Amino acid sequence: MRICSPQLGLAPKSILGGEVFDREILLGLAKKGIEIEIIIPKNKPHDKISNWKINYFPISHFPASFYNFFILPYLIKIYLIKPFDILRIHQPQFIGLGGIIFKLFFPKVKLVATYHQFRETEFNFFSKFINNFWDHIICDSLNVKKKIVSEYNVSKRRITVVHNGVPKYLKPTRKDLKLIKKFKLEKANILLFMGLFIQRKNPLFLIDLLLEISKKNKNVVMIFWGNGPLKNSIISRAKAMNLFQKIRIINPIFGKEKNKIHNLSDIFVHPALDEGFALAPLEAMACAKPILITDAFSAKEAVTDGVNGFLLRASDTNHWSQRIIELINNKRLIEKMGQASLSKIKKEFQWEIAVKKHIEIFDNLIK
Repeated sequence: MRICSPQLGLAPKSILGGEVFDREILLGLAKKGIEIEIIIPKNKPHDKISNWKINYFPISHFPASFYNFFILPYLIKIYLIKPFDILRIHQPQFIGLGGIIFKLFFPKVKLVATYHQFRETEFNFFSKFINNFWDHIICDSLNVKKKIVSEYNVSKRRITVVHNGVPKYLKPTRKDLKLIKKFKLEKANILLFMGLFIQRKNPLFLIDLLLEISKKNKNVVMIFWGNGPLKNSIISRAKAMNLFQKIRIINPIFGKEKNKIHNLSDIFVHPALDEGFALAPLEAMACAKPILITDAFSAKEAVTDGVNGFLLRASDTNHWSQRIIELINNKRLIEKMGQASLSKIKKEFQWEIAVKKHIEIFDNLIK
């Protein structure tokens, strides 16, 4: 089996969920002995491993939608040198049209589209036609699958849900005392948010939430772990509400060091308004943390309400604060929910499982 996978990026230190998913799947496939032709823009960072053949696009920066037109000659050139069986399309709105045109010339190649959010399926008035054109669709949540089926009348049999996984190095440990001292977290009840500081992730809501919680518990600290355009707004709002001493901002950290930050927290909070299948809550679950998450998108696939966390109404400070106070006042419940999170991760969210499902899909398509 040979696969071609055009990518906009495969950075080992990416904080983008879709890019992390692609990298882990392609690494896993390569380790199983599958040859993969990868096309990425010039100077983009990537792993150097056997069974990955990297083909560079000569430009490093360009409007992503242009990739649809740029990619076609590269696909043809690679195929003519050594044919491949599967053309794996990530971010179809950026690469999908080029893939469809390619298949007109080489109809034996199977097109597999990967979706992480429903909006990635939208191709204006061509959406229904395009989404019925793929030989198979892989999405990382049941939520996206249901929407594709209902919106575009795609057969359920042509869509497979493959959930995300978590790195093996993420596991429960004791809080790092050096970090506790560094960030002045002694005796604090620690809430952790991890992700991009952007509107749809809803980080500013957490400042309003912190104000409400602080009325009942003075020892709560909110860690904002990440970066993004709303960073200054988070700081400004915290200062305006006299809460700056109750927040900590930690820049993105990669690799095994992430384990230390996840294990600083008592509770993980994810108040996103719009999301695919978020990786951050899964990482926290791997460290045995209860998850408080907005009751929307794919949240119910990761969190069972009242078992390994709580599903909460979007931007409802009263609802969120009640549940957080309930947990803070019941350490045994925190531990119980954390263990339920860890158990769910071990059973359902492993990259090995995701890679195995990909191989089964590809084998069936080729046969």
